[in-house]
Amino acid sequence: MNLAVPSWLVPGGWRDNLAIAAGLGWAHGAELLCFSYDAQARALFSEELPELRKFAPRLALSVHLPDPLAAADEELVAATAAFSCAYVIHPPRPDEGSSWAATVADLRARYGDRFLLEYTGARAFALGESFLPGLPLCADTGRLLLDGEDPASWIASHSSRIQEIHLHAARGGRDHLALEEAESWLRRLVPSLLESRWRIVLETFSLEGVCASRAALLAAGLMPARNDEGGA
Repeated sequence: MNLAVPSWLVPGGWRDNLAIAAGLGWAHGAELLCFSYDAQARALFSEELPELRKFAPRLALSVHLPDPLAAADEELVAATAAFSCAYVIHPPRPDEGSSWAATVADLRARYGDRFLLEYTGARAFALGESFLPGLPLCADTGRLLLDGEDPASWIASHSSRIQEIHLHAARGGRDHLALEEAESWLRRLVPSLLESRWRIVLETFSLEGVCASRAALLAAGLMPARNDEGGA
């Protein structure tokens, strides 16, 4: 099990957040969040890119591509292809399936089979599957919980395709919450995580949240105190 964190731990740019992630000691990687990627974000990412590359030897970096995904976003893939281990993509919106599929197919042809379809809800996921069946997957435990799914069961049924998991809790209709050690769904899931080499992103968008999630895993005795590369 290889733990990673999102690139939004504190307010600021990608560079400052990667510096924090690298300093945690236990984080194996980080996901560069670019799903909201307007002109201002593009300019900042371009400015910080030379510094971001320098973190790649310490952190295994992935990129969450913009939503909606457009052909123009190939520029972001080209800029990060030398160091990104994976690209997370959201399913298409109902009226964009054909253009989305064409864009993803073109990116895969250019940059390889490292584009992961994220579960963002049952209907959206089914739509993505209908246009491009068989893509590698990124499971999202919070979204699964909100849909009334058991994450352990869903992940087990898709395990051969899963490469990354966004691990976070959902309560009271909200997701991206820190894990709690007593949660039954988590206890059912973690044994399979420990046996895998999946990339696990603790997807709570705060430094406090990711540390609380890791502490919950430690308190439950579900992972070692050190998160060495290659799993537990």
